[in-house]
Amino acid sequence: MFFGFQLTCGLMMVFYGYSVMKNPRVWGDQGRRAVKPENFAEYCRQNGLFFLKAGCIMALIGALDALITLDSLLYLLLYVFGFAFAFYPLSRWCKQNEGFAWPWKHVESEKKRIRSLRREQEAQEQQEKDTK
Repeated sequence: MFFGFQLTCGLMMVFYGYSVMKNPRVWGDQGRRAVKPENFAEYCRQNGLFFLKAGCIMALIGALDALITLDSLLYLLLYVFGFAFAFYPLSRWCKQNEGFAWPWKHVESEKKRIRSLRREQEAQEQQEKDTK
């Protein structure tokens, strides 16, 4: 029965990806701060293409599962190589236009941020003591 859910999710991803490719405003503000404003429309197109391809692969797996029983190795191969094939153009485009391969910024944890601020403050206090 899992194939019905997988097929539905895949078809929804295909529709969403196609919509984003045609109208970047569908994507909303996701990633807008991480990408240069002049590249945002192309970024949305690349993400839409990713969702389109990933949805096609997911729907194909769901349809095949409905027709025949697949071995777990076939699932693994289709998912790994299918998603890698779908995601590669986005990461390549981000590397060329944005300078990094991952389109979302790395968020530092609150604990690490506070520790680094304390170290900076201690270093500034040490410099002040040394200059006196």
